[in-house]
Amino acid sequence: MPKLPDHPATPPLIEVRIGDLHVIIQRLPVPLLTFLTTLAGSVGASLWFSR
Repeated sequence: MPKLPDHPATPPLIEVRIGDLHVIIQRLPVPLLTFLTTLAGSVGASLWFSR
């Protein structure tokens, strides 16, 4: 059986290094981003129209 070629590793989307803290995000969490955007819009509209 022939060996398949190795695929190079994809670089991370976001890599943050602050002192001993090392955070890597491999892919964008779309459902989380959608939830946070909706939440921010709702809070912003509530604050805007409550004036």
